Amino acid sequence: MNKITLAFLTLLPVAAFAQQVDPCLSKGTPQEMNACAKEADQKAQEKLDTVYKALLKQIPNQDQEGIPYTATKKQLRIAQKDWSQFVEQDCKTISIYNKGSILKDIEYYSCTRLHAEQRTSDLERFLSRRSKAKS
Repeated sequence: MNKITLAFLTLLPVAAFAQQVDPCLSKGTPQEMNACAKEADQKAQEKLDTVYKALLKQIPNQDQEGIPYTATKKQLRIAQKDWSQFVEQDCKTISIYNKGSILKDIEYYSCTRLHAEQRTSDLERFLSRRSKAKS
């Protein structure tokens, strides 16, 4: 087996893994990768915002039957604000670590996207539990 084939076969799993972790890494230039990562992050943030607002809307504004809905809404808002600050600091750390790298911005957007996707999933579970409890 020649060296080129061996090198290709060695890098193939790495490329496939990188694409699973962040599909934007398979784009051509660093500018294209960055634009892709930024767009993917914006979509994830928009979905998170939609789910968060739906959850807030679903929780009643007044306490009912001994359930402290007003405290729940207040706590959800505090949690979302704290979560947002955590994500900013967490992803800023990754950005600082990658300072000078062409992947710095891509890593930052990937970090915020992954956090947003996880938070969206968490809020969707809360939302679906609330929907089932109403039924």
